[in-house]
Amino acid sequence: MAYLSQVQLRRSTSVSALIPLLLGDSQKGGNSDLPGHHLIWSLFADQNDRKRDFLWVELKVGKYLVLSKRIPTDHHRLFEVSQPKLFQPHIEEGDRLQFRLRANPVVRRRDPIENKLRKHDVVMEVLRNKSNRRSSRFEQIRKQGILWLERQGLKGGFECHESEIRTEGYRQHVVSSKAKSPSLKFSTLEFEGVLTVTQPSAFLSSIVQGFGSSKSYGCGLMLIRRA
Repeated sequence: MAYLSQVQLRRSTSVSALIPLLLGDSQKGGNSDLPGHHLIWSLFADQNDRKRDFLWVELKVGKYLVLSKRIPTDHHRLFEVSQPKLFQPHIEEGDRLQFRLRANPVVRRRDPIENKLRKHDVVMEVLRNKSNRRSSRFEQIRKQGILWLERQGLKGGFECHESEIRTEGYRQHVVSSKAKSPSLKFSTLEFEGVLTVTQPSAFLSSIVQGFGSSKSYGCGLMLIRRA
């Protein structure tokens, strides 16, 4: 069971005074998805050791859509929270759906020295290879993004065709750490287009689970509607 909620920062004087601190450079066109990480966590952090069981995406500055396994609770009265709705769309095999997705597209490869699986940005991994530089950066971003999305579809119950997909907004983000540990770095890529459902149950399960990595930072929630 999952719930879909729309949450927006309150417009009260007290909250408005905090918005510049909560959102940082997002109001100036900066990385608005990064401060949102702490804001959305506040709706679900009822226990110190609670693991993330929600996805979110920013619709505009201070306004978010959240898909969660629990109903969000605004303990700090920072948000206006819409009435959560059960996420139970009626999906059948062969349905064509329009979708939007902000994702952190990565591939996991085993480190031969440490024998551990590590995440690699699918775009940067290719751009670093000199033999691939004959193609433009835009072409490589689109190609690798589409290939990644097609792989997601194989296990996620859908298929898509390159001619019906747009990729844009490739960005690299850095999340500073207060501790001595290295800063977190990840990239995002925006997808929009039409897909065809091949396995309805697997598709809906994948939407609730999310696609790609960095889900805590506003990635992985696929928005769908009838084509």
